[in-house]
Amino acid sequence: MSLHLSQTDRDTVVERWFDRIVDRYPVETARFLRDQQDPFANPVGAALREELAPILDGVLDDRDPVQLAPGLDRIVRIRALQDMSPSQAVGFVLDLKEIFDDVVSEASDAVRRDFDDRVDHLLLAAFDVYSGCREQVSEIRVREIRNRSLKQMERLNEWREQRAGEPSSGSR
Repeated sequence: MSLHLSQTDRDTVVERWFDRIVDRYPVETARFLRDQQDPFANPVGAALREELAPILDGVLDDRDPVQLAPGLDRIVRIRALQDMSPSQAVGFVLDLKEIFDDVVSEASDAVRRDFDDRVDHLLLAAFDVYSGCREQVSEIRVREIRNRSLKQMERLNEWREQRAGEPSSGSR
């Protein structure tokens, strides 16, 4: 069952959602995220601007959260790399409940419960995305440490070979 919002209400929810997410950053960062429109200079702001509306539409249309994973990935991947706890990285999803209640105050209790359930499923999908991102980061770190260790071993072996080929300092 699809939940319908007027275009004005939909835009208001997206705008408030964006503001709520951005307001959790330090003041200067929040200003940058709002003001910098260049997606290359501001990938976080661009991801939020481009993905929040389609994610909301997916929740309203009751799409499988797996279908929303690519949009979630653009937002959560960045947050997984920032200095945030898992709950901070994916908690922005829960903001949708309160914002929806504020904007769509005339919605019935059944509609609110249905929307809340959909947001809960979206939260679980966001956490799956977060976990996958953190796993990738861990794999990259392990690979980097392994490569660094291998290079150190190679240098040590080269040094040993050079020392083995040098005449000893005590013989003349």
